[in-house]
Amino acid sequence: MNAPISLHSLTSWFRRGDDAPDRAALHRLRYEQIGALLFEHGLEPSTTNFDFAGRFLDGRELQLIQAAEDLIAVKRTLTDRDVEKIMERCATGDTSDKLEKLTRELESKVVDCLAAVGDATASTSAYSTALGQAAGEMEHAPGETYRRLLEVTLEVAETTRKIGGRLESTREDTKRLRSDLERAVREAEEDHLTGLPNRRGFFARMEETLARTNAAPFALALCDIDNFKAINDRHGHHTGDRVLRFVARTLRDYLGRKVTVARYGGEEFVCLFEGADAEDAADTLDACRKSLRDRLLRDQTTNLPIGRISFSAGVVTIEDDSADALRIADELLYAAKRAGKDQVATVASQVASAA
Repeated sequence: MNAPISLHSLTSWFRRGDDAPDRAALHRLRYEQIGALLFEHGLEPSTTNFDFAGRFLDGRELQLIQAAEDLIAVKRTLTDRDVEKIMERCATGDTSDKLEKLTRELESKVVDCLAAVGDATASTSAYSTALGQAAGEMEHAPGETYRRLLEVTLEVAETTRKIGGRLESTREDTKRLRSDLERAVREAEEDHLTGLPNRRGFFARMEETLARTNAAPFALALCDIDNFKAINDRHGHHTGDRVLRFVARTLRDYLGRKVTVARYGGEEFVCLFEGADAEDAADTLDACRKSLRDRLLRDQTTNLPIGRISFSAGVVTIEDDSADALRIADELLYAAKRAGKDQVATVASQVASAA
């Protein structure tokens, strides 16, 4: 691949003086470069790919550029799936930075609040001391004592008013930051294409669920849509996205509320079954697979038939280590793929087939 022209350097040059070319020339150059990059790698003209190409050519996001160049060095070209992985990885970094920034702001507001409370405590203590002194001096110099008490009281009242204002302002800022933080956490843990939890969100929910109900049996399943690349190649990336949403909705609705379904990445989904071992979970998932396969899909844009959609899956009971269960589920998934796809594999089924 030829080295791309860095648009941010061109932008800096275009902004010099009054003799700079108009913005239309810069826009035209950007469009041509984005188109050339997509065409060179055979990438679909999708929103994700356009976004990637623009950011790659801009030359500012070093993490994104390095990830793309590493893949190009190994594979000599990029696929739609490669781009999707790169964008997911970089989006996670952006979200983490946002969460860290909001957390720091919230911590700062808590410090401000504690400082205001500390000032209020100091003011109250000083006023209490002044009252004690006045009590001892009232008999000897009542006029002067009343005057000092009035000054101290007015001063405390003003201090209290200011502290109240600071606390109210901090309360409003904290409320806004908490709302922003909750929204950022939701965004960080949600797959925006399907509306399901993403990998990060799934692990957070699994950890919480396993810790909350230690006595219940749990099963873990990894599912992968069969022949998904062929769908993208034949019908385009947008149709592939609709298929992903359809499979996500089918898994979520069919498996029900006691099963956490998440998008694991690409065309893979992960499911956590609560109150079920591997065999029970496999039976339920297999029924879902058959229900999905019975549907005949059609491309809404071209009205061309997509055909039947199936998935392969590996299911395992979670014993002590969820990471080990995930590894075994992944091995079972690919065993199902090697065995012909469109099936659900468990440890028991693998032992039976080996026997």
